[in-house]
Amino acid sequence: MVSTYDIGAIVFYFIFMVLLGMVFRKQVANTSDYFRGGGKMLWWMGGASAFMTTFSAWTFTGAAGKAYIDGFAIIWIFVFNIVGYIICARIFAPRFRQMNVITPMEAIRQRYGAKTERFYTVIYMITGLMGGAITLYAVSIFISAVLGWDITYAIIITGGAVALMTIAGGAWAVVSSDFLQALLIVGISVVTFLAVLNNTSGITEITDHWQGAALWTGNGIYFQEIFLLWVGAILIQRVIDMNNIGQSVRFLCVKDSQHARKAAYFTAGLFAFGSIMWFLPPMYAAGAYPDLAAMYPQLGEQADQAAYLVIVQELLPAGMVGLVVSAMFAATMSTLDSRINFVTASYVKSIYKPMVNKEATEQDELRVSRITTGVMGLIVIAFALFLNELRGISLFSIMIIFAGLVNIPMMIPQTLGMFIKRTPDWAGWATVVFGFVVSIISNNVFNAHWVSQTLDVTFSGREIGDLGVVITQFMHAVVTVAFFFSTMLFYKKPVGERYHAVEKFFKNQVTPITSESGMDESDVMQCNILGRLTLIFGAVISAFYLLPDNESSYYFLICGFFILGIGAMIYRAGNNKNIVSAKSGQLLTSSR
Repeated sequence: MVSTYDIGAIVFYFIFMVLLGMVFRKQVANTSDYFRGGGKMLWWMGGASAFMTTFSAWTFTGAAGKAYIDGFAIIWIFVFNIVGYIICARIFAPRFRQMNVITPMEAIRQRYGAKTERFYTVIYMITGLMGGAITLYAVSIFISAVLGWDITYAIIITGGAVALMTIAGGAWAVVSSDFLQALLIVGISVVTFLAVLNNTSGITEITDHWQGAALWTGNGIYFQEIFLLWVGAILIQRVIDMNNIGQSVRFLCVKDSQHARKAAYFTAGLFAFGSIMWFLPPMYAAGAYPDLAAMYPQLGEQADQAAYLVIVQELLPAGMVGLVVSAMFAATMSTLDSRINFVTASYVKSIYKPMVNKEATEQDELRVSRITTGVMGLIVIAFALFLNELRGISLFSIMIIFAGLVNIPMMIPQTLGMFIKRTPDWAGWATVVFGFVVSIISNNVFNAHWVSQTLDVTFSGREIGDLGVVITQFMHAVVTVAFFFSTMLFYKKPVGERYHAVEKFFKNQVTPITSESGMDESDVMQCNILGRLTLIFGAVISAFYLLPDNESSYYFLICGFFILGIGAMIYRAGNNKNIVSAKSGQLLTSSR
């Protein structure tokens, strides 16, 4: 199903990523470097990494399948990603950086105490790895369709490769690879979008597949009120998902408050760029390739999730499929290594150091971090194999259900707790427990079927699914949030060490972190290394233009030249600006 050129592209990508991990390995001297790059990264690295962490291969599989079936309905999730990151830039991103901690769990310890920190650590070790498994399952579906592998083998091989790269990397390699992967995703998105436009007379030819309001609501919606409520529920979910302490990790990496703000704006811009480009291709496939089940029999009921793949295989030149598979792997790796890195950091700093080995040195912690990373990778693979047994549930549904049931209760205390001071320490964990109960009730008692029976109205299967999301999200927004505020009735001013920790938390997040003007030595290192790597990356992709007997090979030039241009800008920035010595603060003029 793939050509020799495609295999060559995949092999090149794997080798390149492994070499990238080796290049940045020497930058890791302690756990601060391993988990957050020492807090020295530039805004475009942090922003690209936040984008890739949020993006995931699910966009080209589960979300593409949703676009294939329901048109632009899926776009609301990504529009609200933009809204979420704009809010993050305006309010949260600088505060995240100003917390001045190595891991988000350390911030939770300051805010809610050690018991709540350990509670969150255990829960995140479970939910974080489950989320990673969903991501791994998503890309394995894609790889299975392309290479013709059994999905089980795709999960094991892909998950194993990600685990090995994560062990070697640390935050420098994770974030740097995220940046290069983001460039590849953008380049692939552009050429796929152009290929679709070149094969249609216009966008209306694509959108005519859906009649009337179905273009925006999707099929199976007969009560517009349900769709509007679903949109509101998704808005709540996406905004809180991006603006809580647990999501601060990408902003803890950057060098100061302004870089954190710029990183969030950059992420919002990337989602704005992609929202149309990602979903017109699978929407085009809905009309051009209506029987994906026959084209991809190995995917069974999940065949609609090959909607993006079919466009690449049918409209782009040989070799481009290999790059798309690499891009899918890139998206998975960025999400998986970020999740595994986060879970590992939480375990090492919140359980291993304070409870298992209080006398552990930095080198002990670093060694345990690498071992734990490998163990977490194996657990993710096991969870993904379990998901593969649940073939009757769509990947889109799994992601939405998972976010609603598990993520929102975890996030509410982390978001509100950044601003509301007069709550007891136990409010952090008690709100999560209460939220889990709310999730269970909203899915098993006061659910969509209960509403249907109470109103004596028959809903479509699509409406039942959307209404389930609405009920869960709004019950959390009202009932779980109300519970958190009710804990204020039991507030007592902390004393001693807890008083100073809480005061430090709130003081830090409103105290700006600033850097001197110009570029310091770490900035130059980032620009020089990533500039060179990006130039090599773009040059190799451009060289695919020279492949013989390859129609439409100019797509490689479009993708490659885009990456080359970015690489040249970065490399030039590292060689033509003034350098501020990190040790002396003295301004030095670069002679290069």
